[in-house]
Formats: sequence, structure tokens, C-alpha cells
Amino acid sequence: MIQLNLTPMETRVIIADDHSIVRMGLSSLIKQFNVQVVDEVATCNELMQALKNDTYTHLVLDIILPDGNTLEIIENINNLYPKLSILIHSMQPIEVYGKILKKYIIHSYLYKGVSENEIKYHLESFIKSVPLAMSKVVDNDVNPFSTLAVRELEVLHYLLNGYRTKEISTLLGLKMNTISTIKSVIFDKVKAESFTHLLQMAHA
Repeated sequence: MIQLNLTPMETRVIIADDHSIVRMGLSSLIKQFNVQVVDEVATCNELMQALKNDTYTHLVLDIILPDGNTLEIIENINNLYPKLSILIHSMQPIEVYGKILKKYIIHSYLYKGVSENEIKYHLESFIKSVPLAMSKVVDNDVNPFSTLAVRELEVLHYLLNGYRTKEISTLLGLKMNTISTIKSVIFDKVKAESFTHLLQMAHA
């Protein structure tokens, strides 16, 4: 009887985040879990090129990168690399993105505001493929952000992080009046009476 020596696939992780200090921190933590390869990219274009050129088992993905919103490429990644496990790593709690995340195959969601111990726990569980119940995605009648479109969520991200209309228009390559219109749509959809109210709703 012939015996086959099957070698398990090595764990290969790629981190997509536009802040080098964040990538360094994540990389350092992930390497503690006996991961053989940890690569880093800072943009959507760099990510898609890296995925094309190499094989990875896990992707740690920020939602906002300098050249776009990764919510716009996750479906493509799911289709092209169905075996790739994805962890979303964001400055905003999962509730902000609401039901839009249900459209994609996301294996874990990590809010950047949690404690170091929680970050380690989530990363280790993700790398070791231990199922974790993702934070509850609130339905439309409870979550005010679940009706926002991808572009509106992108503008919301910058609003919640203190960016002004002119700064957002520069970052997204859109006219200021377009950003102002999107802001108005956001406030109307979530029924926010002021920016302070919007912040309170995001962190409720």
C-alpha cells in the first residue's frame, strides 16, 4: 500500500492597511502564532496585485485605503479567491456598516478600538480558523446605518474621523458639492439632527 506524505498548506497572511505602524503591530502579533509568511500592502491596487502574484490563506483588511473603499473589491476577492479567509479590521464598529457586510463572505470582524488582549484573541482565532461569532449586525429597524450605500459609508467614515468637506472631496477625488450632497443624504437617511447626534448614533 502506497502512503502519501501530505504536507498541510502553510499559513500565509497578507495585511492591507494604509498605516505602517498598524501593519507592523499586526504583523508582530500574527507572527506569534507560528505563521510562516506575513506580507503587507497599503492600497487596493497593491492588494489585488499581491493576490494575483502569490497564494495566501488569510487576509486582514482595513475598509478604507488611500485608493478606495475595500467594500467595492471584496466581492471580486471572494469570487477570485474563494478559499481566502478574510478578517475586516476597522476603526468603526461593525454596526456602522450594517447589512452591507452580509453581502460578502467575511470570516471575522475586528474593531480597532478594542483592548490588546481582544485583538490577540481575535487574531489567533482567525489564524487558527476557530469560528467566532461576528458582532451582531443590527437590522434596518434598529441600525440607522444599514441603509447607507458604499459611497455614503465611505463619506461617513471620514466624517466620523473628523475630516471636513474639502478634505473628503480631495481624498475621494469628488467635487465639494457632491460631498455636501452625500452628507445631506446620510443625515437624512439616519435621521441625525447634528454632527454630535451622528457621533452618538455611531458609538451607541
